[in-house]
Amino acid sequence: MAPVPIIGRSATLSSRAEELLELPQPVELGTISPAALSQLTDAPPPPWETDPRYRLHDTDARRYVTAPDNWSFRWLSEPMIRQEGMRNWEAVSASDPRIKVHNRSSVAPDNTIRKGDHRHGDILCWMWTAWVESRAALKADLVYRRTRSAKERQAAVLDEVNRGSFGRYVKVDSAIHPTHTQGEGRTMAD
Repeated sequence: MAPVPIIGRSATLSSRAEELLELPQPVELGTISPAALSQLTDAPPPPWETDPRYRLHDTDARRYVTAPDNWSFRWLSEPMIRQEGMRNWEAVSASDPRIKVHNRSSVAPDNTIRKGDHRHGDILCWMWTAWVESRAALKADLVYRRTRSAKERQAAVLDEVNRGSFGRYVKVDSAIHPTHTQGEGRTMAD
């Protein structure tokens, strides 16, 4: 490639500019086999699947204590306890022989295990896992019955409207009950 002449400069290139023009050209060294290429594109499993330290979330109570496997834990705040009560949850006592506290600084003066401030932090509470599952089943049944009742009431109103109870000119072609207006974590998926 010939240099572009510039007025007032000589047509010869400096040695540095000539070096830049004589750069090495790319050379094909070889090809990558499909097997090696597939190994490069497959990502390794994430650390939370392989490393047992990632198994529990930072707020998971089992990072704070070792306890029987048939216990379920919740962090209950004092304002919620004052408002709702313990609701069959029991505060975990640091002196309970069934548990082992990992971080002694999380033990409050009243012998409860707290996250945050020792006077106002959340209290670690436990309940039998079977009780938690039973309560969840009762709540799911209650939600199902209330949803079914709402659909039945909507169908009854629709029938009354179409019979003329609200006037002979008032008719409804169709109505759809707004199900799933609140998020349900167990049914949500990406």
